[in-house]
Amino acid sequence: MVTTANTIDRRRIVMYPRNAASPPRISIGTVVQISDGAVQTAGVAVKVIPQGGSEASGSGTVAYSADGVVVYTPTQAETNYTAMVFVASKTGCIPATVTVVTSASETAGYAGLDWARVGNPTTVVGLSSTTISTSQVVGSVTARVTANTDQWGGVTVTGMPLPTASYTTPPTVAQVVTGVYAALPADHTVSGSYGVRLILALNSNRVLQLTGSHHAAADVHELQPDAITAAALATSAVTEIQTGLATSANQTLILDRQGFALAVLAGTISDAQTAAETYAITISGSTYTVDFAGLDASGNRSGQTLVKT
Repeated sequence: MVTTANTIDRRRIVMYPRNAASPPRISIGTVVQISDGAVQTAGVAVKVIPQGGSEASGSGTVAYSADGVVVYTPTQAETNYTAMVFVASKTGCIPATVTVVTSASETAGYAGLDWARVGNPTTVVGLSSTTISTSQVVGSVTARVTANTDQWGGVTVTGMPLPTASYTTPPTVAQVVTGVYAALPADHTVSGSYGVRLILALNSNRVLQLTGSHHAAADVHELQPDAITAAALATSAVTEIQTGLATSANQTLILDRQGFALAVLAGTISDAQTAAETYAITISGSTYTVDFAGLDASGNRSGQTLVKT
């Protein structure tokens, strides 16, 4: 307890634990007989005047020191106030009083402080070996604070690096997108990486057009062997192809006409004096025969008949 004394009016102000289970005793002072100045060591009563409460007779224990000082041990309820006045009195005597101001602590010898009411401190208050409740809020911190590096936001982390020199603000979404689109392909084509497996345009012609059926429109420059099978061609496509090419029937017709022309040519230049001759020519296994009949005055033949055997 901290006690201050005033020798004129004998009042005391004491720092005292509030609402302690076992309140410590309080020295109120000496009660003196008016008539002869004798210090009273018996028959003294104590009253309690609590701050904000009503005056009442004390329910605690009254005792006396060897030199007659009245010592009072209050009950717990009598100390559950911010301040109390204890009055020791006896009929025909001068009373003694003491004003007790309680602390925020319930433990004797400890003084609880309301830090919001500490104004203009002249020295740095050391809080070493002091446990501060986790519910307390720090308004602002200007000096370095040692951090609990194994947690972040109450979540346990392992091996998380903390800034050592300066903090860099993370890039925004726009900055990330700009960084990706502005990157050079050569910067991301490390051998064996995913970058070399991406399809990249070799120039700025990077537009891929899609049809209404969600098909990609493209100019095909080269096909792999056997890429187009019979099942991949529609009947209409086959018809279109055949229209532009010689069919088997057309080719046979051409061969027949060539064979006929050759046979006629052979007959024209061979044995023209005979009135009736038969000439034959074989092409690729097919034999073409021409029979001539008639011979006019100029030696021309007529009535050619083409027979293929």
